[in-house]
Amino acid sequence: MKRLIGVCLGLMILLAACGNKVDGTYKNKEVTLTADDDAETAQINYDTGDDEWNEFLEEDGNDLNYKGEIDKKKKTMTFKDKKGHTEMKMSYKVKGDKLILKDKSGSSGDEKITLKKQKDE
Repeated sequence: MKRLIGVCLGLMILLAACGNKVDGTYKNKEVTLTADDDAETAQINYDTGDDEWNEFLEEDGNDLNYKGEIDKKKKTMTFKDKKGHTEMKMSYKVKGDKLILKDKSGSSGDEKITLKKQKDE
């Protein structure tokens, strides 16, 4: 009986540890985020939904694609533009197949972005 309880507790700890791993591609209508938990890196891509506007931004050098770093201890992601300027700092939370981002930069209040994990192809 003690061995069974020990195995169950071990599995619960393993599942809890795996549940907070942000790894893979997450998406909603406007945002795609690709994260590598082991390398502690992420990339976020915005889509305005308007092809002409997206093309204009790309020509202007503002393509709304940002590279970032993941701080697993603080549960934050910090994204920078191509020039290295910090654009966004967000806290994150993984709930099942959803990634919830909350803006911590103060620029857009308490905005939350919910992304759904995409299946590996």
